[in-house]
Parts: sequence; C-alpha cells; structure tokens
Amino acid sequence: MTTATLAADAAAPAARKADRGPVAIAATGIAKRFGAGPAVLEDVDLTVHRGEAVALIGANGAGKSTLLRCLLRLVEPDAGEVLVLGERIGALSPRALRRVRTRVGFVFQKHNLVPRLSVLSNVVHGALGRAGLAAMHHATAPATLRAEALASLDRVGLAHLARQRADTLSGGQSQRVAIARALMQRPDALFADEPVASLDPAAGEEVMTLFSGLAREAGLTLLFTTHNMAHALGHADRVIGLRAGRIAIDARAAPALAPQLERFFD
Repeated sequence: MTTATLAADAAAPAARKADRGPVAIAATGIAKRFGAGPAVLEDVDLTVHRGEAVALIGANGAGKSTLLRCLLRLVEPDAGEVLVLGERIGALSPRALRRVRTRVGFVFQKHNLVPRLSVLSNVVHGALGRAGLAAMHHATAPATLRAEALASLDRVGLAHLARQRADTLSGGQSQRVAIARALMQRPDALFADEPVASLDPAAGEEVMTLFSGLAREAGLTLLFTTHNMAHALGHADRVIGLRAGRIAIDARAAPALAPQLERFFD
C-alpha cells in the first residue's frame, strides 16, 4: 500500500460506508481534558459499523483508553456527541444508559473477577443487567441461566473449571472467564481495553485469537485498544491510530500497513 493510497483510504471513510453495513458506533467532536492538563482527546470523530472489528492504537497517553470509555460515558466527555447502537448516549437518563451498557460487553485489562467466588458464579454475573438479582450467584440462579453460563465457559474452553475459585486461575484463564462473562450479556458489541496486556506473548495471542473469533462468529461489533501491532493487524478489519488526542490514521488492516503504524508504538 503506497502512502498516497493510505492517505486516500484514511481520508474517505464515508465513501466506504456502503460496503460496511449499518453504523453501530458514531462519535463526533469528542473532547476530554482532565483538570488543567493538556487535552487528552480533541475533536475526535469515529465511526464503527455493525460486525466490524476495529483496533485503536497509540502510545501511552495518546487517548485511546479514554476514547473507549467516553463512548459509554464511563468517562464523561467535555464535548461531542456519541451514538451507540442507535442511542444518543449523552441524552440518556442513568437508567436508560445502563440499559444501553448491557448491550455492550466490556473486557478490561484487569479482569475484575470476584476472587472468592467460583468461575461459574463470575460468568453468571454477566447476566445481571438482564436477569437482576437472579444472576448474583450460580447456586441461586435459574437452571437456564446456569446452563447458559456453562455454555459460555465451554466456548472459551474452560467448562471444566466451572466450580473452581476465580483466584486460583492463571492470567490467561482469568481473561477467558472475563470474555465468557461478557458473552453472558448477549451483547451486540464488545469493547476491550488492552485485553491481553498482562499476559505473556503466547497466552496473549491465544486469547486474542479466541476473542476476535468469538466476536466474528456471533457477528458482534468489536472495538479494542492494543499496544501490539500484530494483534491490531491480525485481529481487526480496520486500524485507527491516535496521536496527542487526535486520530492520525484510519485505514484497513493489512500487513503492508505495518511501516505506517510503527510511529504509533513509540
């Protein structure tokens, strides 16, 4: 891919909407500053289409994690508008916002499992948004919910560890459980913030392959941040690079793009 081709590809996302399907996430003019410091995000526009896998890349402090959180108002943007799955996020009441968030599975770098509970109970927790208190513990959950949780664990290859305490798991196993928990939401989209940063390279690649494969299998929209170029190019349809709080590149993922991306991993 030549520099000219890349520039054209990055500059004309609207021209490609027709072959990407309906819009799942759209952000316009997003800005965020913490205190008196420099802007973390400045006039960011972003569009992700249904079923698309998009990697957000950038050096530390580039704003990628803040952008991901702003899309669900986990961090309140200072300016801009966000549309997620047909809902204008900024205008929603707390209750309506919670409803939208149940449609987006979020996998964090820290897996946020409840250490003293079983793997199965942690996965059942993924249904809290739709099942309420019935999803607090596997022992009190309806049989249908337990069966669904076991099926989610089976999809990540850990059904045999359902009764094991979460604090006995390895890092890779823990992240697989976090993915199974996100699937229990029955989401329309998956967000992930550095989902394998705490894992060794082999385990990280294994989990990313599983994660992106499950998303594609279910037709989910996937948006993830990463510091790993191989993960961005190998598991995304599109790569968006941020520098100093602005989008500096937006291009289709392809091996030939690698030289253009090196500056985003300083």
